Amino acid sequence: MIDFLLTSYHNNRERLFYNESNWEIAMLRLEQMTAGAKLLQADDKRVLFETAGTYKFPHKKYQLQIYHHMLRITGEHEGHVPLLLNQRQLSFNVRKPVLKITAIDRWQRKWEFYLEFQ
Repeated sequence: MIDFLLTSYHNNRERLFYNESNWEIAMLRLEQMTAGAKLLQADDKRVLFETAGTYKFPHKKYQLQIYHHMLRITGEHEGHVPLLLNQRQLSFNVRKPVLKITAIDRWQRKWEFYLEFQ
C-alpha cells in the first residue's frame, strides 16, 4: 500500500504543485483590465499600457510580460500577477492597436487571444 501511495504521489507531483493555469479566466481578467486602455509601448516580450478612466484603477500603467514560461502583469511599483503559468511557448505579435497573444501549453494545445487598445 505504501509503495502504491508513493508511486501515485511521484506520478502526480507536478499536478499537485504546478497546476496549469486556466486560459479562459486569465484572458477574461486581462480583457477587463485592457478594455479602453491606451497602448504605450510594445515589443515581442513586453507590452506597456495605461488603463482607461473607467477601470477600477484608472490611468495606471501596467506591463504585460512574457517571463520564462509565464505570462504576467506587473504594475509600476508593485510585484507581479501571473496570468498563465507553465506554458511551453508564449509570444506576442503587435500590430498597433491589436496585440495577439499566442500560447502553447505542455500538451501542444495552441491558444490565441486578441486585445485591441486605443
